[in-house]
Amino acid sequence: MKNIHSQNVSQNPSQILKLISVSFSFAISVAGILTLAVFATSCKSSGVTDGISSPSNITAPERLTRGPDEISVMTYNVENLFDTVHNEGIDDFTYLPLAQKNTSEAQESCRKNSNPFYRSECFKKDWNEDALKFKLSQVAHVITYIDGGKGPDNLILAEVENENVLNQLVKNHLSQLGYQTISILKGPDTRGINTAFISKFPQVGKSILHIIPYQDTDPARLKSAQKSRGILETVVKINGQNVSFLAAHFPSQSNPTAWRKQALEYMKDLMIEIQKKGHAVIAGGDLNTTEEEEKDFGYFSKILAQGGSVSHLVGCKLCNGTHNYKGGWSFLDVIAYSPNLTEVAGLTLIPESIEVVRTPVNTKRNGTPLRFDEEKREGVSDHFPLYSRLKVTTLNKRK
Repeated sequence: MKNIHSQNVSQNPSQILKLISVSFSFAISVAGILTLAVFATSCKSSGVTDGISSPSNITAPERLTRGPDEISVMTYNVENLFDTVHNEGIDDFTYLPLAQKNTSEAQESCRKNSNPFYRSECFKKDWNEDALKFKLSQVAHVITYIDGGKGPDNLILAEVENENVLNQLVKNHLSQLGYQTISILKGPDTRGINTAFISKFPQVGKSILHIIPYQDTDPARLKSAQKSRGILETVVKINGQNVSFLAAHFPSQSNPTAWRKQALEYMKDLMIEIQKKGHAVIAGGDLNTTEEEEKDFGYFSKILAQGGSVSHLVGCKLCNGTHNYKGGWSFLDVIAYSPNLTEVAGLTLIPESIEVVRTPVNTKRNGTPLRFDEEKREGVSDHFPLYSRLKVTTLNKRK
């Protein structure tokens, strides 16, 4: 099997299938050792001690490394990745430098927050360039923990404010990794929380933001639901075929359960519709559906599974989850793979490759996610990433 990864795919996409893998097993071992050493040194030098867990809490690098005939896919809620500039019409005042919070607009926005904690945070947080740069470096640490320092081939992101901060991440911190598709579209969320997608494969056409047609008998709730995030669709060329990636971030647990059901129904229908057009589909993101909701309603097993295989239902059998709330684990972060991936794109999911990504910088000593704290100079996000690989095969010639 030829290596489909190319350092020059933007100039000649046909070369994706023509690379040669040299001494691959040795490279993986060396990369794994170096990755752990670099991360441990980095954490120690930056004062990030609370994030360093015991070895049993960390995902071994070799379990997060693809072979030459594989591609990798990861989804990651990076939690509040904002730039330091106010965007007109967006309630982003919490994530501004203190010097920019003296305006009447900023003060009024902070005062309107009904939650005492978030109201205080809005007034007091100093989200300056130094804080942002550290946040970006921490996110980049986690991304480069994957695939021997090369980062995942395809990455779905949640909680990214805009193109500006996404470009800062990719161009300033991941510039050597070969990401050529960088996709984000502004959605209706009033806080400016959006989904994004980056890939090492070339984009086909323009990205689309699918707005979820929520329904609610209460007019006020419906108005709120309509401001929720849509589903970002980006098509890339992999193995010579079009593969549609869907990036989603569904309503949080503070919103009605019915909204998440509607969102999952819509994603399932969208996956089926895209498959009918002849594309393979990989959908993922923070779907905000808890373990309790899954037990009560089967939203993953009974709804999303109709569109494709659901990551933690087919793999990750020893994983606790990607999010921990008051001691309870849930797979809020999910990847779904359409059943036509092998037939259409020559890609076959490797269930045993599905892993929760726990690194020295994003994990507490007790094994839960370590949230970002700009003052303590530690952490990344309240979510763990979810990682997977797919085997690449040569497509059979169609008659």
